[in-house]
Amino acid sequence: MKKLFIIPALALIAFFFLQATVKDNYSVNTETTVFDEQIPAHVKTVIDQKCYGCHNADSKNDKGKEKLDWDVFEESRKAKQLATMSKINEALVNGDMPPAKYLENKPEGKLSEAELKTLLDWSAGKKKSPKE
Repeated sequence: MKKLFIIPALALIAFFFLQATVKDNYSVNTETTVFDEQIPAHVKTVIDQKCYGCHNADSKNDKGKEKLDWDVFEESRKAKQLATMSKINEALVNGDMPPAKYLENKPEGKLSEAELKTLLDWSAGKKKSPKE
């Protein structure tokens, strides 16, 4: 008879545990994240000058806008933005952006060291102003 009570009791405990876990996974701890909802102005300037041309909804570069559309990025949820920032950081660290083929035709698209550092710092989640 005791076994009949143990199974429902364990199921109930598991249910409450899962409920607490699900709530924790979907809550954003704004105190520990360095992410701002808005892209800082000094970062936005670099993006507008060097990245936006290929990475927007109206771009003729289908591959570029498929990989990253800045208009969609700004409207997406924080979690999606953070994941995208990680991919941006990886592409910059690997030297994949801007692509060498693009730079052959448009050498002015090359990121300066300061621009690269700005994008790397931002995409790595470092919160810095341009004067720091």
